[in-house]
Amino acid sequence: MHTAEVLLDLFLIFTAAKILGWAAVRVRQPEVIGELLAGVIIGPHLLGWIHPNETIMALSELGLIILLFSAGLETEIEDLQEVGKNAIAAAILGVIFPLGLGYLVMHLLGYSTIESWFVAVAYMATSVGISARVLADMGLIKHKVARIVLGAAILDDILSLIALAIVTAAAKGTFEPLHFILLVVEAVVFVWFLATFGNRWAQINFPVFTRFGKPSTPFIAALIICLGLSLLAEYIGLAAIVGAFMAGMVLSGVENRQEVEKRVKPLGVFMTPFFFVMMGAHVDLKALANPSLLVVILVVVAVAVVSKLVGAGLGAYGMGWKNMVRTGVSMVPRGEVGIVVASIGLTLGTIHEEMYTVVVSMSILTTIIAPPLIRMLFKGSD
Repeated sequence: MHTAEVLLDLFLIFTAAKILGWAAVRVRQPEVIGELLAGVIIGPHLLGWIHPNETIMALSELGLIILLFSAGLETEIEDLQEVGKNAIAAAILGVIFPLGLGYLVMHLLGYSTIESWFVAVAYMATSVGISARVLADMGLIKHKVARIVLGAAILDDILSLIALAIVTAAAKGTFEPLHFILLVVEAVVFVWFLATFGNRWAQINFPVFTRFGKPSTPFIAALIICLGLSLLAEYIGLAAIVGAFMAGMVLSGVENRQEVEKRVKPLGVFMTPFFFVMMGAHVDLKALANPSLLVVILVVVAVAVVSKLVGAGLGAYGMGWKNMVRTGVSMVPRGEVGIVVASIGLTLGTIHEEMYTVVVSMSILTTIIAPPLIRMLFKGSD
């Protein structure tokens, strides 16, 4: 792409995101709703002003990485340990219910076994970026429910990785137990090692960077760690956002955390809207004009919402019904994770174009549904 084309895309995306984000806030909706709507309007399926390309998609992923890094900075290891049991329960039940109900419903609708499993896997994972953004905007990222959701989302990613590896291998007919076991071990060790030793390492070694004397040095060092762990997570097979969140959590106890946070937030203000706009750009409103396909989409969305709400909500059992509902709703968005699963299935030829449209619609609609509900449920919360 030419420089002028890239700059035009950046201008259109950022301007539309901010204008519609402001409009959403004016009508007492989360800003992210306006950003998603901006993507729908200026995206390829409506006005056609922007089209997904490698440059913009890479920038949008980087925006999500910054968002999760920022959320990690505000989440101390002790915070997650405090809600560890609930986070684990929310993660496990939050994938068992969607996986089981997802497969059952798709099978009853007459789809093939492998296609049903692919859709069920798309049900599993949570797009934590959506919930994290809404909770952060409300100043509730340190709320007990927010800590459960963030912790559960990390485990969700590992469990979804395992399920996706199995289903993909089954579709290819190339399941290798040794490779599969190695993948799982690498993912578990990565998260466990950083959660156990990362914070202590940062407290000892991070102050070294302040000796260079420049005010920006801690921020630069923090970004290097963020990008490095994001890259490592990708190499292992996890999502980059897991590495970004863990990087933030590792640095949450260092002396310079507030200085790093102060510099990361303006970066997030610029970069995170690109992710949400590009999420909205995937919405094809024409799919909703097909009555038979619309019925399937509505059924799939309903199952996606109910299964996550019940499964993840039960994980917060013992914290009161209100926090159970908050946890379940905060885990509802599927976002980019569902789209990635659908893309793999389409590439392998195990799901058809019609089902790809259904899964993408489910991912987008759960992403749009959740933010207003999260805001409503947490209104007046301390």
